[in-house]
Amino acid sequence: MKRAVAIVLLIIHFFNLGGYMLLHLYALDRSDRFMNELISKDLYNPNALIEIKVKQNLPGINEWSDYKNVNGQIQFKEACYNYVKLKFTKDTLYVMCVLNYEKTKLIKSNIIYAKEINDIPQDNKDNSAQVKKGGADNNYRNTVIEYRFLSFINLPPLVVKPLATGITEQYIPVDGQPPEYLS
Repeated sequence: MKRAVAIVLLIIHFFNLGGYMLLHLYALDRSDRFMNELISKDLYNPNALIEIKVKQNLPGINEWSDYKNVNGQIQFKEACYNYVKLKFTKDTLYVMCVLNYEKTKLIKSNIIYAKEINDIPQDNKDNSAQVKKGGADNNYRNTVIEYRFLSFINLPPLVVKPLATGITEQYIPVDGQPPEYLS
């Protein structure tokens, strides 16, 4: 009986150490696979696609006239998306996405909020009000960078010494005569 209780307590302890994280990562991977399978079989609503525009500066790129089917994942703020189509222009990247509800829900459930922990005192004051505001130039905190260059005036001149190889003979003796050159 003691052995069974010890084993159960060890299992609970190891689950608390890292099992929950492994279980959470497994659930995230499973939701990614499921969503990729739906996208590869075109089982999504094309009317429910969300278009996201990302500004960029790529002057040397050839503009795409229509969307290309590309699979991938992207996360904005607290929502996870799987992108289905992609289009480039010289100044904008257009991404057509499907919202991944299950992954978003899993990521939100894994976040530990400080207000739910009992030992941490909660401060209801706004932290931005505690910042001391100074003069007009307080918005810009430019750090002054000071460079000091070393002078090499006092160094002695560099003297190059000839390299001694220790080889007494410059040629290797070969037995016999070399072959004649045929033209």
